[in-house]
Amino acid sequence: MDRISVVQYIEIVSVTTSSIVQAGDTTILTPVSRALAVQRQESTYDEEEHQFDMYPIFSIPFPPLYYETIPVKTVQENPAIHVNSINIIGVAASSAVRIGKTDFVSSEARVKHIRQFTVNPYE
Repeated sequence: MDRISVVQYIEIVSVTTSSIVQAGDTTILTPVSRALAVQRQESTYDEEEHQFDMYPIFSIPFPPLYYETIPVKTVQENPAIHVNSINIIGVAASSAVRIGKTDFVSSEARVKHIRQFTVNPYE
């Protein structure tokens, strides 16, 4: 049985990078985020220089997940979810804020950090 989600007040400063904020029930959530973070001493960039397919981190498959089926019987005496107040600073990198029921969640965030310096910054 799906329920109604009632939220009196929600304040979120920032929602970024394939993240989800949702009040209400859903069947499947699959947010995915891929990012290349390039930091360099000299700001010269070539658009062909960094492509996702150049880095194995973006194509390596995750190990298989093993699920255990647990029999559950739920009785919903109240057909609504009531939330008074939520304060969130940030939701980022393929995450979710959910007020409600979700049957299946599969989130993925992959970030490759690249730092390029002409002079070693630690010397």
